[in-house]
Amino acid sequence: MIVIRKVSQMQKIYRSLVWFIATLFVVYSFGLNTASAVFSEAIKSSLHASDVAVSIAMGAFILGFACMQIPAGYLLDKFNARYVVSSGVFLLAVGNIFISFSNNLVIYALSNFIQGVGASFAFIASAILISQWFGEKLFPILFGLTQTLTCISAGIIHYYFTLALTTHTWNDIYHVLGVFGFSLFILTIIFVQSPSSYKREKNISLIESLSMTLKNKQIWLCSIAAATSFGVLLAYAGFWYIRIQSFYSVESMESVIISGMIFAGIGIGTPLFGWYSNIFKSRRVIIHVTLCIGSMFLLLDIYMPHFNIENLILIKAISFLTGFFLSGAMLFYTMVSEIATNKTRGVAISFLNTSVFLFNTLMLFIPYLFITDKSKDFFTYLWILPFFLMVSLLLLYFIKDTYSSNIE
Repeated sequence: MIVIRKVSQMQKIYRSLVWFIATLFVVYSFGLNTASAVFSEAIKSSLHASDVAVSIAMGAFILGFACMQIPAGYLLDKFNARYVVSSGVFLLAVGNIFISFSNNLVIYALSNFIQGVGASFAFIASAILISQWFGEKLFPILFGLTQTLTCISAGIIHYYFTLALTTHTWNDIYHVLGVFGFSLFILTIIFVQSPSSYKREKNISLIESLSMTLKNKQIWLCSIAAATSFGVLLAYAGFWYIRIQSFYSVESMESVIISGMIFAGIGIGTPLFGWYSNIFKSRRVIIHVTLCIGSMFLLLDIYMPHFNIENLILIKAISFLTGFFLSGAMLFYTMVSEIATNKTRGVAISFLNTSVFLFNTLMLFIPYLFITDKSKDFFTYLWILPFFLMVSLLLLYFIKDTYSSNIE
């Protein structure tokens, strides 16, 4: 009995290590994805490029990410996670090294594309490894904690990037990131793998796996609902919020802090609502309640005339609560994981994540179609954000709850 207990304890430590390394991969890729905003001016200056040229070169990351997202999920379904995850980390590290030696936009864009391909594995790998090593009951909590650490780390990383740029070139910083990437690659090769007890179902082709996923109406509904809720939240936190601050003439530093409060809310809310969904034995109920309350706070955040007061504590609190409650939409990832089988889980989660990613990108352009008065564009396009949250709520009535009383 003593031996069995020791083995069980070691297994718990090992699977926690696997989760931590997978989370580091997500933090690493997310930090690189958003680092371009910090480095853009320095890159434009050193490469003597225009704003448009630099934006296109940076967009190569997004192109690589989008192209490889679903194939990455398929590879994680078909092969041992050790080889697939380590390949993704390796590509990110190689992209960092190439960028550190970039002396023109072509090499920079190619390096960004390689990074995007590597980054496409991160979020999906985290979800797959959690589903393989932990019971379904722990999936929403640990997946939420991954999001928490990513949000917190991104803010810290960007702060140090900004400081580092005062004494080092962006090439030097990418060189250090490359060294970190290769260190993470070694850790992944040594420690990350699928459990020996994990049973893969009969191998199928990517087309067959994608076809099975697309034929499932519940996965479609979850993907669209996630895109119109969590995708909207990410767009609001990452882009639209700055426009609101500009409209109300809030100082730049205060604007950054307020935007950061949204991400802080997302980071705290995701694991907490995963835990609540287990207590209430329902994913659907938690999503419904959080989307309703989150929509209220979003409307307050956008339209309440609170910027005329000196103290911004109230808006900071509302911003935090907006991110906190709308983060309940992350449970759509849990639902898709529970709907899918071992044969299609990676592709199914990839499909959902691609939907969120594409809709988040489209939200940077779609609202401009609804601008009717150029002098009041703020009030004539931001209505689209709560509108799509209502779409997500409506779709939720057609989605079946996936919580099972038999989950471990």
